[in-house]
Amino acid sequence: MQTAVPLACFLSMIRPPGIQFENALLQIAPVNKGKCPYVRDNNDIVFQLYTRHNPTVAHSLLIDDDERLFASSIDFNDRTVIYFHAFMETPDDGSGLMIREALTHRGDTNVIMVDAQRLEAGPWYFKAAENTWYIGKIGAQFIDYLVSRGLKLSKTHLIGHSLGAQAAGVAGSSIKSGRVSRITGLDPALPLFNKLPLEQRLDPSDAEFVDVIHTDAGIFGFPEQVGHADFYPNGGISPQPGCELEVVIPQQQILPKFFCSHWRSYMFYSESILRPASFVSSRCESWREFLRGYCSKEDITHMGFGVDLNARGKYFLKTHQQSPYSLE
Repeated sequence: MQTAVPLACFLSMIRPPGIQFENALLQIAPVNKGKCPYVRDNNDIVFQLYTRHNPTVAHSLLIDDDERLFASSIDFNDRTVIYFHAFMETPDDGSGLMIREALTHRGDTNVIMVDAQRLEAGPWYFKAAENTWYIGKIGAQFIDYLVSRGLKLSKTHLIGHSLGAQAAGVAGSSIKSGRVSRITGLDPALPLFNKLPLEQRLDPSDAEFVDVIHTDAGIFGFPEQVGHADFYPNGGISPQPGCELEVVIPQQQILPKFFCSHWRSYMFYSESILRPASFVSSRCESWREFLRGYCSKEDITHMGFGVDLNARGKYFLKTHQQSPYSLE
């Protein structure tokens, strides 16, 4: 037991060897951030900035590194999106890549990717789930640093997929300089989080406005309402249209067979960034009532990027089986 702590911290410093499998990062051993609080956070997490001036090549930012910050192309007059990737992801593939490309295409946003791939590597889900607490805390320290240099929280939006959504919630609740304007949770992770206190997962108090897209509720995603406005496309459950067994089983890749519905959340959101008036959703108490037409006269809003920040409650909608997903 005495050797476990030094070994864990040694791995954190040298970074365990890993391989890329499809869109997943697999690592020979987990990095347990809880056992290595004295290892420099910059060794485990880097913040990658993309703007209209550098949409494809990142500029790395670190906490308290003014030289890097002022040499970058960040513009505090623009909106700033900080993205927390999911389990086994890196910022350069999967949800991170799709969301980043959509946002940089708009050309009016500072996009900061939280690169925590070594803390979120597979197949070590239990450790990755524990590490979301530290990722969120370090993310909050980074945001407080940016605020001290000119970042406006009223123009700051946190987005996270799966474990990243829970880390974004921790970050939002841990910021000392105020509250960010918005957090968007893309199918927030369910396993190991359903019994945790609110300060360790996403909840409405983490930002001025919290919106959530549920696509794999009860399996990999949280089923209950956890935001001010929660969206349940196609009922919010698996299989999402286009993710049926007869569709995914013949595919050559392995991961989409398991995560197809879970991944739909970020696919829907990335489409909404480029088409804010898409994904018209109706407020309703349940999917059954929505299907029966009981909510046709209720409030409507757009799921995703173009949501009305005054929206409250549960919202339902249908989507296509493949992109473009919005019916409108």
